Amino acid sequence: MDHQGRRARFLAKMAQAGRAAAMIITSYENRRYFSGFSGSFGYLLMTPSRTVLLTDSRYTQQAQEEAPDILHKKVGGLTAIAELAKLLQDVDDGPIGVDGRLADYPTYVALAAQFGADRLVDLSDIVDAQRAVKDADEIALLAQAEAIGDAAFQVACERMRAGMTEVEVALILETEMRRRGAQSTSFDTIVASGARGALPHGLASGKKMAEGDLVVMDFGCKFNGYCSDMTRTVAIGQPSAGLQDLYALVLKAQKACLDAARAGVIGAEVHQIAVDLFSDAGMGAYFGHGLGHSVGLEIHEKPVFSPAQQSALSAGTVITVEPGLYLPGQGGVRIEDVIALTDDGCLNLTHSPKELLIL
Repeated sequence: MDHQGRRARFLAKMAQAGRAAAMIITSYENRRYFSGFSGSFGYLLMTPSRTVLLTDSRYTQQAQEEAPDILHKKVGGLTAIAELAKLLQDVDDGPIGVDGRLADYPTYVALAAQFGADRLVDLSDIVDAQRAVKDADEIALLAQAEAIGDAAFQVACERMRAGMTEVEVALILETEMRRRGAQSTSFDTIVASGARGALPHGLASGKKMAEGDLVVMDFGCKFNGYCSDMTRTVAIGQPSAGLQDLYALVLKAQKACLDAARAGVIGAEVHQIAVDLFSDAGMGAYFGHGLGHSVGLEIHEKPVFSPAQQSALSAGTVITVEPGLYLPGQGGVRIEDVIALTDDGCLNLTHSPKELLIL
């Protein structure tokens, strides 16, 4: 990972914008992106003349190992911001950038008390724009994380049967991802069977799966900090003809959106492809969420495939394509892949089969 290059690009953009002379990174995700340090506590100070990572005694050795190209200062939790003030004495009284989108409120209050709220400038837009375009190392890690999910899904399908609870399925998925190197899940595992499939975010419950149920599984892991995300819907025994038709319609929409996905597309326009296809089939009322979100160090990042995304997406954007239909009292279907946008299309990082699996 070229963390030094990332910092240099950010500082150049910050200077070009002329909005601040220094940047204080407070969030885990941004701290890891710019330094490689994965500890839970720390402040990363970036100025044109120095980069300093401040953390406490729990992480002294870890910081030296993970961020060897950065000056480290050991501080206590109560003295870190005062130490930042000392390091910023040469910044005069000019504005100081912060990553406001991810900063927690108590941290912001403490920074405002030390420097004055009028000096703090949220530069999240510059950070987010840089993080939106993944480099080759990031795409490789995201592909590895997605491959772990693919393997876990295969094992789950081999073991799923009627009478098993949704929680038992979630346990298989999570255990198999851990077994293959995942550090954690990237979000709470969704397993929703039968009528519960109409809940787009129906977390795994004690409900037992029954013959004829469709089962929506949305799950992911973190691998070296980067998130995977995939959704597959399978059948336990033979589903009704109506549910099979529902599945075929969602799969048709996903394929159409994948065909349209490439660098330069407007996110809202790709989302609209699914909306139009569902509406033409008389099912538009049953698709209520965005088509996709970017993934990286966070499970939900920007840009997105939704009506809110009126600008073009760049090559290197890694984003989900996850249309779904949810019929109250009957069930639901969602199919989700993670793709990396290229100039001539997209690279699909998800490789699990998408034809309806009847287990």
